[in-house]
Amino acid sequence: MDAVAERLGLDRIEVRRRNLIAASEMPYTIAFNEPGVEELELDSGDYAALLDKALAAFGWQNLQQDLQRRRGAGEAVGAGIAIFLEESGRGPTDNAKIAVDGSGAVELITGGASLGQGFETAMAQICAETLGVDYKRVRVIHGQTDLIDHGIGAHAARATVLTGGAVHVTAALVREKVLEFAAELLQASPAELEIKEGVVMRNDRAGGASISLAEIARRVAPGSKLLRGRTPQLAAHGWYNTDHTVFPYGVHLATVKIDRDTGQIAVERFMVAYDVGRAVNPLLVEGQLVGGCVQGLGGALCEEFRYDASGEPLAVTFADYLVPTLRETPDIEVLLTEDAPSPHHPLGLKGAGEGGINGVGGAIAGAIDDALGLPGAVTELPMSPQRVKALLGPKASKPQSAPS
Repeated sequence: MDAVAERLGLDRIEVRRRNLIAASEMPYTIAFNEPGVEELELDSGDYAALLDKALAAFGWQNLQQDLQRRRGAGEAVGAGIAIFLEESGRGPTDNAKIAVDGSGAVELITGGASLGQGFETAMAQICAETLGVDYKRVRVIHGQTDLIDHGIGAHAARATVLTGGAVHVTAALVREKVLEFAAELLQASPAELEIKEGVVMRNDRAGGASISLAEIARRVAPGSKLLRGRTPQLAAHGWYNTDHTVFPYGVHLATVKIDRDTGQIAVERFMVAYDVGRAVNPLLVEGQLVGGCVQGLGGALCEEFRYDASGEPLAVTFADYLVPTLRETPDIEVLLTEDAPSPHHPLGLKGAGEGGINGVGGAIAGAIDDALGLPGAVTELPMSPQRVKALLGPKASKPQSAPS
């Protein structure tokens, strides 16, 4: 994109801005001409708004002046930007089981998987918000095939969207059952009742009669006269089905400094701006974005499988296969927005598992190009010091044609 901007004599931000799908065009359908490939509907998004917010938070205009001053002093410094769209939440289905026991504790069983991404906390929060209880009262059980025989595991930025959707649907079924029994016990209609902190009360007046979920669970145990032929227990097994995917989107911004003598690249700043539609737990989302970004920095600058002429691997230990450490990693800045909830999800959720890594390579490559004054020069990653030195060599020149 930077090479295109130079060829056209335009600002590189302007080139990107002109190619963004407008918010007024959403939902936007992409049609493919390959046989058997379905159309792709982008559900929601205001890409230009996120771009503006990211540029403002990064101080892009002032940064350009500062970089120009530093280049005048002899430094090789530059800034890069990448804008991307991510598909997440592909179905078609997932399920969950929820039960409230006589103490008021909630058991949630899913076929999802926890890989350190905060899965249990997010599922507990979705369940608690829908059911009207404290999330600390929700016990999440996962990965137990003797308790639930279907699940999506954890992959492709699906867990919060797909499993979270199943948890929401199932919790709503339990809530409906709670209100049905509570209406009889409190002599009110279900529409007049609400659940707060695990207690059912009337929503049209302060005070008055109320009953806890724990008490209702005890009263609808098997054999209870209150059941009158209805299924006992405050429990449900629900399914979430979808034909749609959802599309979070992001902007990555980076500044780098290059040591001309060694070819070493130092990442001075990096920002991840990302819109997830609705963040179940903003702190967990930020953690995922930062972790993904560090992984992306490794792929952009040092991580590489290399082989000799006979096919023998040259990177067989961490002394040969380099990964970024704290020394090479700046404090990742995160701008998390919720401007475009998905109309295809009951909670407006979009995935966040891959948003930290998707734009890193492009942003770093653009920043290196900018530092060298050679838009489009970086055509492969990782940009090791040896490859940077090759671009800095006497034969290096501004490319006449470069890939976007």
